[in-house]
Amino acid sequence: MTVNVVFASGKGGVGKSTVALNVAVALAQEGIRVGLIDADIYGPDIPAMVGITRRTPATSITLWQAQVPAVEPVEHLGVKIMSAQFLIAEDQPLDWQMPLVGLLMRRLVHDVTWGELDLLLVDVPPGTGDLQQELFTLLADPWVVLVVTPQYSAHLDGRKLVSMLQRRNIRIFGGVENMTGLDCPSCGAQMRLFEQVSEEYAIWSQGVGRLAEVPFTPADVASNAHTPLVLAAPDAPASWQLLEVARKIRSVLL
Repeated sequence: MTVNVVFASGKGGVGKSTVALNVAVALAQEGIRVGLIDADIYGPDIPAMVGITRRTPATSITLWQAQVPAVEPVEHLGVKIMSAQFLIAEDQPLDWQMPLVGLLMRRLVHDVTWGELDLLLVDVPPGTGDLQQELFTLLADPWVVLVVTPQYSAHLDGRKLVSMLQRRNIRIFGGVENMTGLDCPSCGAQMRLFEQVSEEYAIWSQGVGRLAEVPFTPADVASNAHTPLVLAAPDAPASWQLLEVARKIRSVLL
């Protein structure tokens, strides 16, 4: 049976898609059969991260409305990927209203021919609105990995998401704090990129376990374009932390 793992955040800009993609690739490198849905409908970034976006603007996307019963995912780096970005050009907006977006999400979840999977990872839009609630109803017994940065606003919005998940009895696997600091290239000391968040205002105060603290990685370290960090710079401290998240998911859920 496929285990569903959702990567979620209360606010945007915390690196949720980056974490989801790197964890998916790390799991695939261990022989795990992994699917990855980029369900951030209005801002699908994962295809661009691996260089497989569409360049030609779409004039019709009726494929996803009714005509075709199933759609093939794109396999890349050992991961089967499906995204709304495969339907439209990289700079073309998907300006649908909620009824059509709901249909698209249902097709992303139920009408893709994944084959045999051990894990289906789902990168959901940030927040607690209609899109997120629709996705949680479509996925069977999901586990949720919360992604935050060490900012008060990220943890504040993350706590709102935790409250929603707890009210709906949706299981939280743990939390990843991303961009925790930057190692100084001169002295080696870690520099904080954001203000410290006291424990009482963090998602950890709501019983969310820490899976990893991922430091910021400079561009010159992760210099291999369109290659996830765990492959481009496997010895980077951030890669070690992302690999640890993958290890915990594998050891607990499989």
